[in-house]
Amino acid sequence: MSALYNLRAFKAAFALAHLLPRPVAQSLASLLSQFIYRKNSLTQSALQSNLHQITGLSGNPLHHLCLANVSLFGQMLADYFLCAGPHAARHCHSLIDSWSGLENLHAAHQSGRGTIIVTGHLGHWELGGIALTQIPLPLTVVTLEEPSTELTRWRQAGRQRLGIKTIVVGPAYPFAFIELIQTLRRNELVAMLVDRPSPEASSPVSFFHRQTPFSSAPALLAKYTGATVLPAFVLRQPNGKYLSLASTPIPIPPTNDPHLRLLEHTQNIASAFQSIIQKYPEQWFQFQPVWPTSPLPPP
Repeated sequence: MSALYNLRAFKAAFALAHLLPRPVAQSLASLLSQFIYRKNSLTQSALQSNLHQITGLSGNPLHHLCLANVSLFGQMLADYFLCAGPHAARHCHSLIDSWSGLENLHAAHQSGRGTIIVTGHLGHWELGGIALTQIPLPLTVVTLEEPSTELTRWRQAGRQRLGIKTIVVGPAYPFAFIELIQTLRRNELVAMLVDRPSPEASSPVSFFHRQTPFSSAPALLAKYTGATVLPAFVLRQPNGKYLSLASTPIPIPPTNDPHLRLLEHTQNIASAFQSIIQKYPEQWFQFQPVWPTSPLPPP
């Protein structure tokens, strides 16, 4: 699904999202995403394998779930571009239909040790960041480098207009972890996607009945700062709008063994993700193979 992942395409999509009525933009984005999906056999294989693993579906039911997933991905992107401009707060207010667990966010912030918001490529994660600026709570988003420097700067500038800070992580940013620790020690919020871990910051967990590498970064940050780890998601509802959901915090395991504590904490985070993904498999936009050796049954 990366055929249009470049600055020129982002700017064109931004223009269309603000020119067209939302229902038209949603339909166009859905058709385009399905077209790209049908042309990319690697994406089809990865998505089918991933969704089979979490649902057990195969054949036509799995095929229809994948098409629904891809369609919702395109619609999510159309809403992302709609909210990427100067009127983000207004659009955010119109798109989020309901909130759940807002008291969990406030309680975590009031603890004074920082809050690690863990989320994934589920629902509309970018809209969640915009929503947090409306509460308001100080927010820093953790992100990987985009395919081009120009696109990285474009996306950072969009967040900065909303008061959202960005910390880029990766091999080229050796001091990013220190920046994150300092941010949490200022009692700010750090939001990170954790369902596509880097090999150097992952631990093996049980995830949908398979041993799976999962990001250990939240557990490591909590270890050094005492910050609250709190899963949060923005999920599309049947009416086309979104539910902003902040779950209860994931407690740090009581064991005195640092290594075991890290493993158990990471497992607890993965289990929380598994629970929410099971409810919304059509909104888990995971187009890379999570279980490369996962067998896919014949249709």
